[in-house]
Amino acid sequence: MSFMMLFVYMFKDFIWGGLFLYMGVEYYSIWLVILSVWIVGLMMMCLGSWSMKLMFMFINLVVLLIMFFLSMDLLMFYLMFEISLIPTFFLIIFWGSNMERLSASYYLMMYMLLISFPLLIYIMKIYSLGLSLKFSLMMMVMYMYDYSFGGFLMIYMAFYIKMPMYVVHIWLPKAHVEAPVYGSMILAGILLKMGGYGLIRLLEVFTYMSMKFNYLILSLSIIGSVMVSMLCLIQVDMKSLVAYSSVVHMNMMLCALMTMHKLGVLGSYIMMISHGLCSSGLFYMVNLFYERSGSRLLVFNKGAMSKLSSVMLWWFLLCVANFSFPFSLNFFSELMILMVILNWNLYLIMYLMMICFMSGAYSLYLFSYIQHGMKSYGPMKFNMSLMKEFVMLIMHFYPLLMLMLNLIMLM
Repeated sequence: MSFMMLFVYMFKDFIWGGLFLYMGVEYYSIWLVILSVWIVGLMMMCLGSWSMKLMFMFINLVVLLIMFFLSMDLLMFYLMFEISLIPTFFLIIFWGSNMERLSASYYLMMYMLLISFPLLIYIMKIYSLGLSLKFSLMMMVMYMYDYSFGGFLMIYMAFYIKMPMYVVHIWLPKAHVEAPVYGSMILAGILLKMGGYGLIRLLEVFTYMSMKFNYLILSLSIIGSVMVSMLCLIQVDMKSLVAYSSVVHMNMMLCALMTMHKLGVLGSYIMMISHGLCSSGLFYMVNLFYERSGSRLLVFNKGAMSKLSSVMLWWFLLCVANFSFPFSLNFFSELMILMVILNWNLYLIMYLMMICFMSGAYSLYLFSYIQHGMKSYGPMKFNMSLMKEFVMLIMHFYPLLMLMLNLIMLM
């Protein structure tokens, strides 16, 4: 029995279960489907009052996400990837808070649609040649296909934008800052992971081309992680800081994927799960303070230890999980990612040391600036926390803890 399980594990990337029409479950999709349902369930708990329109958006969004993660056909994969933008666009434009939400939502839509359109052209080209669009068959036929660097960018750029890669990450802080709390939760928790999942799927298909050009993307991403982590240290808006920290983590994940190493893909996959829960929890925590003080600025939320001490523990747990403190689930994923990048090129150790140091610095800066300090320009007393808010925070942190204790489930 154990030999059979080991044999199945060896071929886990090629085994699709529960096949039906164009959909099936496999190793990399199952936990992302569970994460999608979990985060959308938490978004529904966020609502202060019942809203039929919002529930309609949430249900549409979770159905589109599940269909995306279960797609076995490249065309359906692309369609679900693009259509999932529509509910997100409406969440920002109708339920956002400031006038800048219009520019943020248009930024999001234009970046995604225009830059991912070349991928559709390549899909049509593959189909016109009479080749199959099924992932399992494409892996056998197209892994040695060689394209130019322009072709490489046309195929992969849609997923680099979604992650987002440094240089094309401008839309993310804008979208996060203008989105409502449930928009930020789904954006950080699931929608960024669609880019990573798309890369995992297509790196198996266009293997030769990926090995030829990946070093360029890896170099840009690791420098980008250093730059954005420095940028985090000068943020004055809590939501901006958490949004930029997502860019740092996603670029680290992209570096690991670009090495084409098996351990790198596994580390990236675990980081998708851990970062989805951790960043969603941080955005909820920022909103918890925003509802009480009326501002997301750090200076207006100082001295929270004396005003709202009941959530100090949750701030600390989520902040230390955000910089991969042992023994959080993020720690194991980042450990795998660091090992793979150093195995690929040992000279990158200085960049990795800077990223790890500054990740700890901006996470502790966020925690200490809010919790400590005597003088605050915000209201002197906050309302006490509700039981619903504690349940939300527990349901963000509990999976992080349990999956760390039972890590074999993700491997």
